[in-house]
Amino acid sequence: MISSRFELQVGDETIVGDVLGEPHHLHALFLHGAGQSDRLRQRLLREELAQYGFGSVALDFSGHGESSANSPGSLKKRLQQAQAVLAHTDAGGTIHTVVGTSMSGEIALRLACGMGSRIDHAVLIVGAIYGRAAFSTPFGPEFSSIIRQPYSWRDAETLELIRDYRGSLTLIRALEDAVIPHDVADLLEQAAVSARFRCIIDLPETDHRVSEKMANDAALRQRIAAAIKTKDWK
Repeated sequence: MISSRFELQVGDETIVGDVLGEPHHLHALFLHGAGQSDRLRQRLLREELAQYGFGSVALDFSGHGESSANSPGSLKKRLQQAQAVLAHTDAGGTIHTVVGTSMSGEIALRLACGMGSRIDHAVLIVGAIYGRAAFSTPFGPEFSSIIRQPYSWRDAETLELIRDYRGSLTLIRALEDAVIPHDVADLLEQAAVSARFRCIIDLPETDHRVSEKMANDAALRQRIAAAIKTKDWK
């Protein structure tokens, strides 16, 4: 299995990531969540996909993993880093899927809905969306105050952006999730009125730590891999 590491300067940060799979068989960009997360959280899932010739790219956002932390992060900064990595690694134009976990649900949707985007399958694993005031606010007390406002995510700009998205949308929701409200997936599914395909996959007896559960549950890992590599999977 071919794997290579890269470093990329994006603004004031050095972003580290890796490519897993044949260069001409790269199909997905993986975006990790917040907290102590990094690109290695999804490594086993990516290896599962690579066995089927479904290669992928992943990065550590600034402040995570091997990447630098020269200034505070933000959702806007993460989007810029994801865009830069996609442009750097997708010379062949083969990456059409983005997988965003938790906080990166917002980033994945913005990538998919961006002007000229080639992404035609957005996969959110316990994905979050945020009120529009949070997007440019640096991570810290002010950001935390914004996102803790009750139902602030109902004001998410992504709910408007996704109305014109014409690709496939797969929303993987954990039924015991105490972090991301269940209504988030429902609102996104309802808003994606132009999508070619859209579905919600509910995972019973699973909390927000889906990545950790996948690491110890081969059947779950295979199920999610199937959802990622098959756009019209149900």
